[in-house]
Amino acid sequence: MESSFHSSSSTKEDIVIYGKPGKLFVLSLLFVLFGVLLMVIGQSEEADAFILVAVGIVSILVFGLCMLYFLMRLIKPRPALVIDREGLTDHSSYVNGGRIRWEEIEDIVLYSYMNQHMIGIQLKDAEGYVSSQKGLKRLLIRMNKNMASADVSIIKQSVSENLEKVYLILLKHWKQSQGNAVKEGS
Repeated sequence: MESSFHSSSSTKEDIVIYGKPGKLFVLSLLFVLFGVLLMVIGQSEEADAFILVAVGIVSILVFGLCMLYFLMRLIKPRPALVIDREGLTDHSSYVNGGRIRWEEIEDIVLYSYMNQHMIGIQLKDAEGYVSSQKGLKRLLIRMNKNMASADVSIIKQSVSENLEKVYLILLKHWKQSQGNAVKEGS
């Protein structure tokens, strides 16, 4: 995958950031294998067998879906993030934010959860955003929201660029859009 910021042909202001699906595919595969291991151990133990098997099944299902998603991204690459004048398009994971306009954003922060560094995007209408999603993605977004402190999270491993650099670019564009909104409203 390419690992630098690219200017799109549509406008000179578009910033395109690619992901690292290969690394995330391998990580997902490891968690699937860990789930299989838990199931095997659960078959031989009697005391906590049910819990081990249940955790193994959940691990296989969740990370198996992630593994399939990253395999598709390896076969058919697309940008993880596209930043433009009107907002950003997040395709950094299956539980991605999709298209988010600058005026929909309440705040953008850097944070860590379980030693994972992330960019968090707080939305003005988080419930409306979640309600607009479909099926499994809606469920995963709700689960993610319960674990993370942001409505939309972009993890360090999902972008090819330095996370702090991506954060500063997002923050700059978002703040510029707020300045433009004030000027247009005057």
